[in-house]
Amino acid sequence: MNKIVSLTDNDEQSLIVSPLDIVLKNAIELWASNSTRPETFDRDTKLLDKISIVKSFFAFINKSVGEITPSDVEEWRSYLTQQGNKPATIYTRISRLSSFYKWLLSNPHLASYVKYNPVIQARPRCPRPYQSESVKSWSDEETKSIIAIVEAKAKAGSISGKRDYALLLFYLYTGLRRNEVISLRGKDLEYKEDKLIIRYKRKGGKYVGREISQKEVYQALFDYLVAADRGEILKTSEPIWIRHDRAKKSTLPLESRAFANNLKKYAKEAGVENVHVHQTRHTYARIVAEETGSYLETQEALDHENAATTRVYVQRITVKTDKHSNKISKRLNFT
Repeated sequence: MNKIVSLTDNDEQSLIVSPLDIVLKNAIELWASNSTRPETFDRDTKLLDKISIVKSFFAFINKSVGEITPSDVEEWRSYLTQQGNKPATIYTRISRLSSFYKWLLSNPHLASYVKYNPVIQARPRCPRPYQSESVKSWSDEETKSIIAIVEAKAKAGSISGKRDYALLLFYLYTGLRRNEVISLRGKDLEYKEDKLIIRYKRKGGKYVGREISQKEVYQALFDYLVAADRGEILKTSEPIWIRHDRAKKSTLPLESRAFANNLKKYAKEAGVENVHVHQTRHTYARIVAEETGSYLETQEALDHENAATTRVYVQRITVKTDKHSNKISKRLNFT
């Protein structure tokens, strides 16, 4: 089999030179499609991401699919580390490569050209969840500062500011995951008896409902929809959050990355560094855990299937309340 040639974004040539390797190049795209569920939010972006990861590996190693060894995977892993990628990112990329080889081996037309999955021996351990220093909640002061910055943009009349303000409150007041909020459609919301009911597809594919009773949240949403001349979209299939970065009226849904970039800018203006959207969920979890003192209530609020996940999550982002030192002091006659 011929070696893989170097790849650029604009390269329209085959990834591999021989006719057989052209088939394997196309197999990357077929694998990505087959391994990504049709209902996945932002599916096209995820497909491109998967394809890009696997292609980048072969472009880096410059070997054919059947020639790859565990040492090659280890070399790529070292390179990714040197480039400053986080352990979770490296694990994800190598897992994509492993998934591709597993798919090749299961394909009767391609399995004979791949001896084994070379990734298995070089695959790193999965990073423990929520153990990175970047995984933290915002303090109350940081949260208030960020909210104040975005609220000021909204009050100044910016439509995108009103959108981002409503989005930020949705994240902070519900604790929902990134895609659960950004993918909301008009039909997923219902305003009833001064409460907003959200129906969304949770992680795992199940549909659930959640109530928001805080006036500031649904008022921010309605202010945005009215300012964007979209006050009638409830009960429709139109996306709640759309782009407002062009002169003409847009109907394109807002991409998660776009809001993430905006949030970083708002946070920097508020003096808060190293911000990402999932920290809104961490912040929500911290506040719920501190206010209730209950893992069970926090688990329910976060929609975690497994209580152990909640325990690890909460232990990493909260400070335990001192419930016992006063009793100890009395026993030891310090008071």
